[in-house]
Amino acid sequence: MKRNILGPRIRERRREIGITQADLARQIEISASYLNLIEHNKRDIGGTLLRKVANALDLPLDQLDGAADRRLLETLEEIAQNPEMLALGVEEKHIGELIGRFPGWARGILALARSEHQATNAAQILSDRLNHDPFLGETVHKMLTRIASLNSSSEIISQYPEIDTAPRDRFYAIMHEESQQLCKLGDALASYFDNAAWARRTLTPLDEIDALFDNRHNHFYEIESRAEALHLKLPQGAAATRFSAAQVLVDKRLDKVVQKIVSAEAQLETDLARTRAYEILLRYAVGAVMVPPGILKQRAAELKYDLEILSDNFGVDFQLICERLSALPVEEGQPRFGFYQANASGNITLSRNLPGLVVPRYGSSCPLWILYRAQQAPHAVLRQHVQLPSGEGFVFVARAASTGSVGFGQARHYLTDMIVFSDQDARHTVYAPDRTTEFEPVGLSCRTCPRRNCRHRIIDPLTG
Repeated sequence: MKRNILGPRIRERRREIGITQADLARQIEISASYLNLIEHNKRDIGGTLLRKVANALDLPLDQLDGAADRRLLETLEEIAQNPEMLALGVEEKHIGELIGRFPGWARGILALARSEHQATNAAQILSDRLNHDPFLGETVHKMLTRIASLNSSSEIISQYPEIDTAPRDRFYAIMHEESQQLCKLGDALASYFDNAAWARRTLTPLDEIDALFDNRHNHFYEIESRAEALHLKLPQGAAATRFSAAQVLVDKRLDKVVQKIVSAEAQLETDLARTRAYEILLRYAVGAVMVPPGILKQRAAELKYDLEILSDNFGVDFQLICERLSALPVEEGQPRFGFYQANASGNITLSRNLPGLVVPRYGSSCPLWILYRAQQAPHAVLRQHVQLPSGEGFVFVARAASTGSVGFGQARHYLTDMIVFSDQDARHTVYAPDRTTEFEPVGLSCRTCPRRNCRHRIIDPLTG
């Protein structure tokens, strides 16, 4: 399987510590020929055998095929579809081997691609502003007017040295006033471009936070392990009262825990990312106190992961239940969930990724996802049984709800929350499709989707 990172990683680690293929095969109780097939990605590996390999190679299990590596693989595959990369003939089918053998180089390529993307985006932003922003046009016009006034006054003074004192003083006053206004306009212009640059820099911190959650499988044990004890301290009463109490408990008991996570995580490289991650993890902690993992795990299994019943059961909103399910620890026999939220413009405002289904970094996601369709039927829970071009099947469950103030004459703004899980995990839930439910063909994005006959395509695929 071309996407597999395991084979090359096992081979490189084995060579690194000086174990022969035959010796490793003997330790994990398989034939050397079968191990050779695994190392060359011709056989899959998992479960007990994978744990044996990890022990024999003295590696943590998650380092062999971790979420961060899968995200890296999916992103490099997307980058490989750019026209510039296609023209170079990059070997897309060997990306998994590149990550397995040379993970540092793979991360370096991604960093360069990200830097190029941000530079291009910044250039487009500045180009649009230079060409179309009324503030710039007006400011430049004012600056030119002030400069013309200064120039005229200085010319008069220089050309007519015999001018009387009173008129000369007036011209000096004009020059002084115009120069002060010119300085103010220059400061405003400098501030404007500083703000534009600040807005551009927010792209990277969001990527850093995504990497943090991917690396942790959306689960922060340091917070979750303390949540149940704090949950027992919540008062009875309305949801708003309990939520406020949870915020107070988090501020008192978990603030230092969150600060420690933020300061220790290597994925958070910038101050802006650390600040934003701190805010997000505090909200995560409040959710964990409201819906602690142990209670959620048991109750969700009993209710077959019915989102509406769970929401009512815990006295929280639909979004929080979706987020909490995506934060459940990875355990055998338990469904894994991803969570995505979109606003009315189609932008993904929140994501907790599920391996194999990642919102593209460099473009819009597939317009056929029920995430967008749900806003046509607000407050109704909708299900979609989808199949990606790779053949992988997923179930999407989404609901759109209004946010903000309500009332006659008030504009309603909607956010859509969508939880996702694999077709195999669907059998554990109330949302399991029956045999008559057909797959709906979708993609990850129009840029990378090979489905040529899709009438909903908005841009041509990068594959030509």
